[in-house]
Amino acid sequence: MAVIERSVGEVALGLVGTAVGLLVGLLSLQIGMLVGALAFRARVHQVVVGIGTRLADWTTPRRVVVLRAVPLFLSVSVGPGKAPARQRMWGAALCSATAGVAAAGISVAAAFTATNGFTIGLGTACVFTVGHGLVPRKTPNSTSTGWLLVNLHRLTGVHAQRLDAAPMVGRTVDATQDGRLDEAAELASRLRDEYPTLRTATAARVLVLQAEGHYAEAMVLAMTLVEDRLQTPQEAAVSFAALAGLACATVEAGQLDSELGLSTAAQAIENAETLGYPTYKLNGSRALHQLLAGNTGQAISLARLAADSCDDLLGRADDLATLARAHMAAGDNRLAREVLAEAENLVPWWPRVAMTRSRLDIV
Repeated sequence: MAVIERSVGEVALGLVGTAVGLLVGLLSLQIGMLVGALAFRARVHQVVVGIGTRLADWTTPRRVVVLRAVPLFLSVSVGPGKAPARQRMWGAALCSATAGVAAAGISVAAAFTATNGFTIGLGTACVFTVGHGLVPRKTPNSTSTGWLLVNLHRLTGVHAQRLDAAPMVGRTVDATQDGRLDEAAELASRLRDEYPTLRTATAARVLVLQAEGHYAEAMVLAMTLVEDRLQTPQEAAVSFAALAGLACATVEAGQLDSELGLSTAAQAIENAETLGYPTYKLNGSRALHQLLAGNTGQAISLARLAADSCDDLLGRADDLATLARAHMAAGDNRLAREVLAEAENLVPWWPRVAMTRSRLDIV
């Protein structure tokens, strides 16, 4: 902008236009993905509007919709649902790309029609943002529209098998989040028989064992994911992040030696960060680790951050249980009860929530 426009005012307008173009580009890709997922009946896991403090949420076991204080961004999480999963996901990605390209085209047309600093900045930023979204890219935290378009139909072997297993994996997770643990256990048994080495199936089985309070068994199973030598760095990051929280919960439940469990969790957190897992998503594991290590104040701060940023139903309830336990350790049972009531509104039967309630009732 400084090269194209010579006046300070036009440069300032250009910077504003650049910021707006960035937001327009991101928004177009996400709205396109949401519309495409609904049109092709792919599964929408999360819709988060804005950033900052949570103002309202509409959480169900199958979907999370969150409104935050500053409604600048839209974040949509889409995954495979009903068969044929691959075609549905590709259709959603195509809608995302179409919406992004359309937004970029309109912004460029505006720049040529009304040439000024604002429209030039808008068009440039929107084109680069959409272009970045169309670059095939997969990280521990996200998968780009471009990656879905280029790679979904080319997947073979275990990657294709994951999409084939996705409907049963999804049913297992849904049953777990609904608290239908008998059904979840039956589906987990089927996953073990039909997909014994599939990572997504194993992860679903780990979730079922956690929901049943069988942390030691869940941790043994989770270790098979961590030790998989064929996994990608992105997959390894997710595996270590899951192991960190699970190791702490296993220690808390008295099913694992404290020294061994906490050292395992600390190493898993470090490995997950090294491999690119988002730091803020590890706050829940860090909070429980600090609580078990006796650092109550740090545990309260981290657990509050984790609960505020987490939009997953079970994950948020788990973070709130950690926060309630940290307040108990600090001697504030009144605040602990308030926090635990929030967790019980989400998932009252979750083992760590139920165990915290039993401890509070005794106190």
